[in-house]
Amino acid sequence: MILSALKYTRYSGEPREWSIIGRDDDYAYFGNMNLLAGKNASGKSRTLNVIREIANLLAGRINLKHAISPSGYCELLFTNENYSYKYTFAFKDKIVTDEVLSYNDEVILDRNKKIFIDTGNQKALSEVGDNELAVALSGAEGNPYYPDLVLWGQSLRNHMFANQMEKNQLVKDYTQSTKGPQYIEPVHTFFKGKKLFGEGFVSEIKAGMNELGYSVSDIDIRETAESYSLFIEEGGEYTVSQRDMSQGMFRALSLFIMLCYARMSDLSLCMLIDDMGEGLDFDRSQMIIDMVIKKINNSNMQFFMTSNDRHVMNHIPLKYWSVISRDHSRSIFYDYRNSKEIFDDFKYTGLNNFDFLATGFYKEGFGIIDDGNN
Repeated sequence: MILSALKYTRYSGEPREWSIIGRDDDYAYFGNMNLLAGKNASGKSRTLNVIREIANLLAGRINLKHAISPSGYCELLFTNENYSYKYTFAFKDKIVTDEVLSYNDEVILDRNKKIFIDTGNQKALSEVGDNELAVALSGAEGNPYYPDLVLWGQSLRNHMFANQMEKNQLVKDYTQSTKGPQYIEPVHTFFKGKKLFGEGFVSEIKAGMNELGYSVSDIDIRETAESYSLFIEEGGEYTVSQRDMSQGMFRALSLFIMLCYARMSDLSLCMLIDDMGEGLDFDRSQMIIDMVIKKINNSNMQFFMTSNDRHVMNHIPLKYWSVISRDHSRSIFYDYRNSKEIFDDFKYTGLNNFDFLATGFYKEGFGIIDDGNN
């Protein structure tokens, strides 16, 4: 199941109100692969933060007491090949004022109308706190009442692609998660993957690294200075610790570890990556994008990534783009679903994908060029 569409408002009715919305007040639409493109301050990183907060709310990791905004409105569409959900909630002063969930157009939760799965569960609904979302509730045995949404929230992972700290951070106990399930922990994930899937897991990661041009003959966890870190063996000759790896090598390695683990576990995964391609050279950034697209298309994995690198942007097909334009208090999304004709027309310009953003073609198509603004 993936997040397929979103409308969102925070600080409702206040001077600092800010919204995510699609062109012509439509949804912002998403697929398995999503590049959030836009000029500085358009809302790219803020959108990733919104998705992260929504996931944490649905997973029950936080409630509205810990939300960024005291008031807001959120409308979400989730889909897979067999069914769909529409979920909306609104809150004011961090108290829920409305919450409705529909499954294939049938309402299965309406907080104000006291509908909770069926009429036999009204006690559970009456026990939910004013600043808690009912979809995050679990029964007496810990099983969520609405598992699809909770599991989607739990599936979110942050990949801090440009974070030097992650590369330098060693662990005292690689068998345990230390930062929480919403973060990618390469050492711990590698341990779990190798324990569950054996050498096949390691071989798939090595194959990915070698395809990128890194001569990796082995990967393992080793102790150093009373801590543990990942080590790779290069060309069967010498080993390199994660601290001594280049930034690009470590970022690629940690990404492949998570992707391989998700695929072999049949894990529904939503991954957020800020500054995709950071630290990789031109050829490798293109190759890793091709590999990611191949792995996640037609899967239950979903990628949201940002980049200001024109080489990265030129290599990602426009059908995966969401171009964000800031209009005062709104971040307006132009994507293939709500602007299909404009996206399709761009191929006739002969320009690079980066120019789709730089010229403003995404807004008015050939009207922009006719006005002499190319």
